Amino acid sequence: MKRFLYLTVCFLILGEFYGCNGDVFVDDFRSSDSELTLDGNGDVATIQFAAANWDWMYIAFDFPIQYKIYDADNRLITTDQGPSLNGFGKIVCTGEMIDFTIERVHPKEVKITVGENALSAPFQFQLRASNEYEWQEIRVEISPTDRYVMDSITYSLNAYSYNPENRTERKEGVSFHNFTDVFSTYTFSPFESFYHFMRFKSDVPEAFQLLGEAGLTVEIPSMKDGYLGMNGKRAPFISAQQMLPCSSTEQEEDIIPPRTARIYTLWMVYDWLETRYTLYVSHPKTKKQRIITGTLHSEMPVKYYITHKDIPFNN
Repeated sequence: MKRFLYLTVCFLILGEFYGCNGDVFVDDFRSSDSELTLDGNGDVATIQFAAANWDWMYIAFDFPIQYKIYDADNRLITTDQGPSLNGFGKIVCTGEMIDFTIERVHPKEVKITVGENALSAPFQFQLRASNEYEWQEIRVEISPTDRYVMDSITYSLNAYSYNPENRTERKEGVSFHNFTDVFSTYTFSPFESFYHFMRFKSDVPEAFQLLGEAGLTVEIPSMKDGYLGMNGKRAPFISAQQMLPCSSTEQEEDIIPPRTARIYTLWMVYDWLETRYTLYVSHPKTKKQRIITGTLHSEMPVKYYITHKDIPFNN
């Protein structure tokens, strides 16, 4: 009888001990996913957690991005603690080139919805879930979307800045050697030594990434008879300054005395021009449309002057 009472007390003590520790050793909530890759064209993925006993969700970005936090009733939360959420709700991340939403839709589920990643490289961030006792970090990567294609481009042909003969460039080194004993004719093309300088500037510099590196060529305006218009000229749509060959094929003839070297100095006069452009592009899969605005800067060679000096041969 004593032995029975002893065993009963032991079982009661063990049961009480187990009950107390049941509040301390909580279930492991961590998901089996530690890494996740989503398609930048508009992918959706759901992360399944093993348990619902976690509260906080925090997002860590590799570089700054704008975000807004909403509670379970879709009310905007004002917070100074970074992109974090306690309980149900969502974190909406938006930028000029990327947007996605992270939402806790179920005690055991987090849903990630990608709008697009229009950057030229993958976008990475870390999703961290935690409670009082443990935490888990899940690395997420959003691959770049397909590149956009051009629909059309327009220019402000009636509102532009123009300054004729704004700049002069000098070049030396063009020469001709007449080794004969008679006069000789030398023909050269002055515009071949100079370039048409041009640059597209975007109001959003990252917008050039939308079109990739496929070498999009667009029509550009030019001055003709005192008016800015579309005259059939084309150039690559890139952010870097371009040095385009001059379209002028004008030639110059000169008579060189016998046994003389003639060295030329060329002076080229440029017209300076700036006008606004609007580029319309669309996504081949999602059909999303974007508008890119900016300024076209152009310096076009228009006329030249030539000076020379002669060096006679001694024999």
